[in-house]
Amino acid sequence: MPGQHRDRVILVTGASRGIGRAAFQALAQEGAHIVVTARTLDALQGLDSEAKSLGGKATPVVCEMSDVNDIDRLSALIAERLGRLDGLFGNAGILGKKQSIGELPPAEFESALAINLIANFRLLHLLDPLLKASPAGRALFVTSGVAWKRHPGWAPYAVSKAGLEALVGVYANEIEGTTVRANLLSPGPIRTELRSEAWPEEDPDSVPLPEALAPSILTMLSPGFDRNGMIFDFKSGRYARCQPPA
Repeated sequence: MPGQHRDRVILVTGASRGIGRAAFQALAQEGAHIVVTARTLDALQGLDSEAKSLGGKATPVVCEMSDVNDIDRLSALIAERLGRLDGLFGNAGILGKKQSIGELPPAEFESALAINLIANFRLLHLLDPLLKASPAGRALFVTSGVAWKRHPGWAPYAVSKAGLEALVGVYANEIEGTTVRANLLSPGPIRTELRSEAWPEEDPDSVPLPEALAPSILTMLSPGFDRNGMIFDFKSGRYARCQPPA
């Protein structure tokens, strides 16, 4: 049934599985036009017809988030075809190799930063004018408590997510006084492939499905959501300022 996102243009990165797919389905049910990205064409197969069956519309775009040319093409496509962006859900991310810093290949560290941090900077850099062209542009990114827990061996993921929080916090301060809002979602334990990769010993049935996050994602991307520069911790249901813990 069409809802608060009817006819809103929303980009969802990493939309073919996990949290991204749950967000895509929920937005389609509300009648949104979702620009969906994944790394391969095969991963995007059927998303346009699925969106229509749910009441929305999809524009599938192959985009490797570590490839700056792909991000440039994605941003140009949105500008040329749609002229505005009402929502950006920066969901795509990788865990990176879990290994001590002294043993971690530099390329593994750089790869996590490229996808989890630099790609999101480039999206904000290029799509900022389109978010400002919307009556209520909303940007939402996925972070993790690991950013500040700093588990041994987690340098790629922890550093990239801490950097993402800083990036979104700076952007939120920059857009004060505009109609754009930027925030972060910290899902906590959710049944995704990344979670299974990070905690292989965990029973997947012991953590919620990605669909549990959908109402929070819909709310934080909605025109009526006016908070800015916040992190929503899904597990506790609390909002906190986007800054390092005291």
